[in-house]
Amino acid sequence: MSYKTETSQMSAQFINSSFVRKLEEGRTKEAAVEGSAFIRELVRQESYAREIIQPVLLQDDEVDRDEHTDEPKKIIEKEPDSTATFVQFAGSGPRTWFKGARYAVYFGKVESQHFTKSKFQLMTYVNDIRKILADNSVKDLSDQEDKKFQATVDDILASNDALALGQTTNAAVFNASAFKAGFQKMVSRRLPIGKMTMCKELFYEALDLRADIYGNDVASKHYYEGVESETKLFGIPVITTIKRSIHNPNSVYIYAPENYLGNFFLLQDATLFIKQEADVITFWTYAAPGIGIGNTKSIQKIVFPTLGDVDGQSVDGKAQNP
Repeated sequence: MSYKTETSQMSAQFINSSFVRKLEEGRTKEAAVEGSAFIRELVRQESYAREIIQPVLLQDDEVDRDEHTDEPKKIIEKEPDSTATFVQFAGSGPRTWFKGARYAVYFGKVESQHFTKSKFQLMTYVNDIRKILADNSVKDLSDQEDKKFQATVDDILASNDALALGQTTNAAVFNASAFKAGFQKMVSRRLPIGKMTMCKELFYEALDLRADIYGNDVASKHYYEGVESETKLFGIPVITTIKRSIHNPNSVYIYAPENYLGNFFLLQDATLFIKQEADVITFWTYAAPGIGIGNTKSIQKIVFPTLGDVDGQSVDGKAQNP
């Protein structure tokens, strides 16, 4: 017996008309909340900085004021250093006046373009206006967050290399030995390994990891499922990104867990602001994030010369010298 299926899916024109109607009826906040709920979810998916350090939304009483300006900041206390000593039963350890280090996380505002459209034109769109808002503005905000985060990380590595901490390792090929060298550098600084980031195109090099070295199960899984289903590489969680203009496409960054790394605070998460004057509707999205790296030793970078070199095999199949 055949039957009809009833669906509650609405056309994009209906959604857009409803969006405009709420503005007409003065329900601007309600329309903005609908967009905001959709927007905040996409920001967390698209910003890889938010996957490295989980953002924390601050309350008003948790924000500190800069002593010289009216700018907001958040002061974070670092773990004080300590030592132990061997003493006789009748003795005691040395008295130490400990001093707790602190650092400040400063905030900034990221804001999208201001989009302007006639309400009559909005009604003609065949796509959901809320999706357009997310695609056109929210991803731009996440790009700015990642750009600032990545620039801070690269500045730290450039500065610390001068101190001979060895936080950048060069690798000839994409294999276990390259990652092992980076992991060992982190452990040698007495830091745990949390996550690592790389561009998605570099992550696809894992498809060429040889079955005779890494096992037939791994090779078979990659053949049938690809690497999209992989969440780890050599046991470490991997965050991949397509933002090769922000993240170095030939590099892997290894991060300690966030309680050894730094903080990501939000004075306000991504928020959609809408205003209407006569038939003209203007909307944009803004947020107020602050990211601070409290432990500059908690990052390791592995640099690969070119893509296509895996386990000593180049893109033309000829062996490469290590």
